[in-house]
Amino acid sequence: MKSFLPLVARRGLLLALLALPLPFACGCTPALWDKETFAHHYRPGSPANLRLSYSTERQDILVQYDESKDGDTTTRPRCYWLDPNTLRVNRNQKPHFVSAKAATGLAPIPVGEGAPGPRGPGLKRLYARVTHEADFFTLYSGTEQLDPYKLPQYTGSSQRVKQVLLTPFAVAVDATIVGAVMAYWAAPGIFADLSR
Repeated sequence: MKSFLPLVARRGLLLALLALPLPFACGCTPALWDKETFAHHYRPGSPANLRLSYSTERQDILVQYDESKDGDTTTRPRCYWLDPNTLRVNRNQKPHFVSAKAATGLAPIPVGEGAPGPRGPGLKRLYARVTHEADFFTLYSGTEQLDPYKLPQYTGSSQRVKQVLLTPFAVAVDATIVGAVMAYWAAPGIFADLSR
């Protein structure tokens, strides 16, 4: 009996050491910590109610639109400066939003589905065209087309509090599954050692 216990203990310790990383490699725990878990997807509302304003001080355009989350029918107003956020928006990253108060005192840029009527020289010639329910707009200066721009579509950060609170339960479930598999594979060896 003396030689049996160290053999069973060594075999159990070896199986435990081999199985230790399994809960973190497969099962509930990694799925819980996936960046998409509990994440929300944001996109322009339908309609987006796009409004553009020009800042002579910044020499930039303030973009205002209505945003929806995960296809909700409710929207919330969003504002961001076009120039410093264009690359982020093109990469489907969240732009750096600013308060709607930033639009105070700015020159509005006409936005419509077609070209506006003749305008005088200067900034008043700047306008934007959108298509119905499109997620982008194109800037024009007079008859010259400038650039098309996407409206933000991005995945919000996952909700860390939920992940932290659910982690002990996920690890317990994974450990139970790994323990059951270990017991299933170890049982024939233990019974064989007992029958000697």
